[in-house]
Amino acid sequence: MTGVTSPGAGDGGGFELPAELARAAALDRHDRRRDWVARLPTIVPALAERWGLTLGRPFQPGGQGSWTAPAVDTEGRDLVLKAGWTHDEGTHEAAALRLWDGRGAVRLHHDHVDGDTTALLLERARPGVELGRSLPEDEQDAVVAALLREMWVPPPAGHPFRPLAQMCDLWADEAEETPPPATALDPGLFRAAVDLFRALPRERRPDEDVLLLTD
Repeated sequence: MTGVTSPGAGDGGGFELPAELARAAALDRHDRRRDWVARLPTIVPALAERWGLTLGRPFQPGGQGSWTAPAVDTEGRDLVLKAGWTHDEGTHEAAALRLWDGRGAVRLHHDHVDGDTTALLLERARPGVELGRSLPEDEQDAVVAALLREMWVPPPAGHPFRPLAQMCDLWADEAEETPPPATALDPGLFRAAVDLFRALPRERRPDEDVLLLTD
């Protein structure tokens, strides 16, 4: 009923990792993500069994925070399993997908949180021609802007989503903890950019709040 394919590069034991996830874990200053990645050969089969999935090879090169692969369930539906490392930026991904409900994003079928793993079972989107190969650059911008505007839905009362200003403050704090060397970026320009990052999200009216895609 369930299965995980094993060919390809991975941890040496036959379990394949997306290249970007492996690279990010190797470079991480903290042990948490490395420990989580090391446990993925156990985590992924357990999720496949939970939802009755047969899994394909993970998408390559993948992302830096999740193991994501095509899947088929017992009903024969084409799906995607996303086993993500639980972190601040992805905290409310499932709630956002439910709110969008297929408008500008794939639909969410199930989600499951277990400690440092956040798993999503998603509708599979089969892309056509890449935007970068089908339209001139200025027209690409118009398509992306229109899609983002379609996703700007007002959040419901009692929603869990954090304000953009709070997230930008966190990113600004991280930038200030490890500022780039003066040889890489002018210190005055860096300081101005961080100040703008803190100020710009606060230039809005409370009645204009909409849900934003942080990627």
